[in-house]
Amino acid sequence: MDGLELAIRFSYVTNTLHYCGPKDAENIFIRYLEKKDNADAVRKALIRFEGLFPYFSTIAKRNKKELLDKDVVEAYWIGNTLLDSMTRKDNQVIIEKLMKRGLPKSIGGRLIKELPEGFVPHHCFNVFYVGVGHTTGSVETTLANMNNCRPAWGTVVEVMPNAAIVDSQSIIMKKGKYVIGPDEAKTAVYLEKMLPKVKKGDVVGLHWGMACTVLNKTQAANLKKHTEKTLTVLNHDNPPRKQ
Repeated sequence: MDGLELAIRFSYVTNTLHYCGPKDAENIFIRYLEKKDNADAVRKALIRFEGLFPYFSTIAKRNKKELLDKDVVEAYWIGNTLLDSMTRKDNQVIIEKLMKRGLPKSIGGRLIKELPEGFVPHHCFNVFYVGVGHTTGSVETTLANMNNCRPAWGTVVEVMPNAAIVDSQSIIMKKGKYVIGPDEAKTAVYLEKMLPKVKKGDVVGLHWGMACTVLNKTQAANLKKHTEKTLTVLNHDNPPRKQ
């Protein structure tokens, strides 16, 4: 799997829901999954996603990688060692770029002013600190939408046509802090083109209720690690919130 396909897998569902990206991206993505003959069109579509380019470009520049290198895409959506080199300044640059793509300056300015040390530019940073929906205005910034938007992991317990039951967790509020809750059974849709051989016991990556990729052990561990890291920084640098 290359970087384009990995980006497609996590971006497809939000595009079909009309939350972000150009209106014609869905068909472009499906064609790439089927034929791999329209890479240039995929690149152009992904760059038009409001939130992706600021993250991909900053991670790539810091690590001297191409914009849609697989490691760059994986760093943002799942997490890997590329994030180890990222700095507070990089996060500030990302927020500045997001303000040019729809994030209100009033919100972006406050985020930069209050930006703590310790965050890395993982998608969880965008969901929980920048705020889901703040850049595009397409959804409300609620805990429910944070859980939908964050890249999550789940273990498949039953496979059905185009859907699977997975054991996964939600982020909940406990004593005014964000914590990972207990396992719960959830239904996740999937595309045969993406997961033709998904089976019981697989750990899958989840985004907006869709199982979009099978995670290996390292990827699953990294996703959990960077989710927990984001919540730790967020909880440490913010006062307790009402439940």
